[in-house]
Amino acid sequence: MRGQEYRPNEMTTPDNSSDNTPQKTPDGTAKDHGQRAAGMQSASRNAMIKRTYEDPPTDELMQVYAAWADNYDTDLLDEHGYMAPHDAVEGFIKLGVPKDARILDCGCGTGIAGQLLFDAGYHHIDGADLSAEMRNVAAQRGIYQQLFELDMTDDYGIAPDQAYDAVICVGVFGFGPPHVEHLHHIMGAAKADAPVLITVNGAGWDVRGWDNSFAPHLAKHGIVCVANTPIRHMTKDGIDARLIELRRG
Repeated sequence: MRGQEYRPNEMTTPDNSSDNTPQKTPDGTAKDHGQRAAGMQSASRNAMIKRTYEDPPTDELMQVYAAWADNYDTDLLDEHGYMAPHDAVEGFIKLGVPKDARILDCGCGTGIAGQLLFDAGYHHIDGADLSAEMRNVAAQRGIYQQLFELDMTDDYGIAPDQAYDAVICVGVFGFGPPHVEHLHHIMGAAKADAPVLITVNGAGWDVRGWDNSFAPHLAKHGIVCVANTPIRHMTKDGIDARLIELRRG
């Protein structure tokens, strides 16, 4: 199924770069060139999210996120109706994790989920992401105890005595990278009895064949799937997700 391609809703902004005719608004006035430029920039950033769904090499993926970091929150939340962080944190709260727990926000990006956790009273949060530009935006929130670089396709290198009371990972898994074969690495970040809560993009689940690979991978690595719950993801694109609670077996 890796040959299939998923296409999120694409912006319909016309390309008028070669047309010198002023664009008209409904009241007959000429459309501001700044508005046209903004539309083109938005379309360009929409192409970025499409590229993340195409399983690019990690170095290219980091280039996408570097260029996207400053507009990431606005693009996803406003233009795509990104609700996975809200639903994931709501599910996390229902687990009854103590408010003084040490939490790892894994693949934290710009800190959308971390902010929701912080606002819910969890103030001992570390964030980890491979993109330096995304971490820089997250740092501006002032909610993380520490932020560090993390490649989720490899061993996390977190010592057992530094493992976390809970781990949350929102908006990372689905199309990849990382892929389902990298999923066991996240368990090493959590204490033996700690919950690990991840979201998986529903479209990515189908396109990348998670139905066939998810359960065998868990069994191979002694991981138990406690819950697999449908949640919202990109509501304006018609994409749902799964909120999955994992524990060590």
